[in-house]
Amino acid sequence: MLTLFYLILIALVLAELIKGLSANGTPPLLQKYPWQMDLAYFMWVNIKLIRSVLIVALIYIALTLPEVNRVSILIGGTTLGLIWAGIYWVFNHYWVGRKKFDPLTKLVFATAEDSSIDPKIRVMGVNINGQQKAYPVSMLFYHHQIGDIVGHQPVWVTYCGLCRSGRVYDRLVDGRTLEFQLVGAITYNAVLKDFQTETWWRQETGEAAKGYYAGRTLDDIFFEEMSLENWLAKYPASDILQFDPNYAKAYNIRDKIMNYEASLPGWHMQETPAMIIGVEAGEQARAYDWDEMKKRRMLMDELATTPLLVLSSADESYAFVYDRSVAGETLEFAFNDEVLTDTQTGSQWDQFGRCIAGEMTGTQLQPLQAYQQYVRAWASFHGHTDFYDFNAAAHA
Repeated sequence: MLTLFYLILIALVLAELIKGLSANGTPPLLQKYPWQMDLAYFMWVNIKLIRSVLIVALIYIALTLPEVNRVSILIGGTTLGLIWAGIYWVFNHYWVGRKKFDPLTKLVFATAEDSSIDPKIRVMGVNINGQQKAYPVSMLFYHHQIGDIVGHQPVWVTYCGLCRSGRVYDRLVDGRTLEFQLVGAITYNAVLKDFQTETWWRQETGEAAKGYYAGRTLDDIFFEEMSLENWLAKYPASDILQFDPNYAKAYNIRDKIMNYEASLPGWHMQETPAMIIGVEAGEQARAYDWDEMKKRRMLMDELATTPLLVLSSADESYAFVYDRSVAGETLEFAFNDEVLTDTQTGSQWDQFGRCIAGEMTGTQLQPLQAYQQYVRAWASFHGHTDFYDFNAAAHA
């Protein structure tokens, strides 16, 4: 019985450790397995029951053991009990998403004239029903998600630092506006749960992976990612989310990380993967190597019958992707000496897809959703993707 007592106590310690590591600090070896989500959800949902059953069993055995074994139980049980308590505290009060990355509870916006945000900082911008708002990526990198309302539309602005991927979703589901909390990271992507149903959602896809809404996918909301300077050049009347002074240090270090000026320590972090620009059209997806795209600056392509124009921004911080068809005609473009022109009319276009000089002045190309992120994340969650062949294009 004494052996059984220790086995159950060890099982309690391991259960707490597995529950914690399943969604926070999972070893890289396990991150690649799809069943990590199943394990994490099972442990998080059932951990209270598991604790209760094992602790009741320990108490029962302790009470039925001969008195001669009490000293062993006191010494060994206290030692393992302290180890369990330490693991419990770490994964419930420190090393857990909701504690490591505090939610932003108060949103403060300012106009371009009053904003204190560095114009060079990258933002994710949303334009809905005539209202524009910009969210600094360094803030999203830390908080992972911000719930807001833009143009009377409830939006969920998200970002995963492990994927370097931003996404914006409609958080109005079945007539109720969902509120979210970070759970942790599973298969190298942030997982969050809503307070209303405790469904677990993947940040990269908006898919409900586990829980009440399992199988549902949130509706995407179009957003644009670029420097604040570029965003305000396009939307001068935009509101800009301001830094919360309580987290200024966290925001600044993440801005440096994105600019490769610094890195966060951590045994779970991997060697920096390549960055891509990802685009989806219909049932197809394509990735463009970001380093090659910056060298090329402009390319024309076609995806699922949609003719594409892909541009690296002038400051090389992001890429813009447009449908290059206008009034049923597919435009061809040339890029020389930083000037973008269509070959049909010789009209000049800016990086925002607007014709600014020539016969087509005032025409606007239709922007397409584009994502700048790690190739690892894009390939993991967009398995149907292919990759643009820059070498073949150079010799075409």
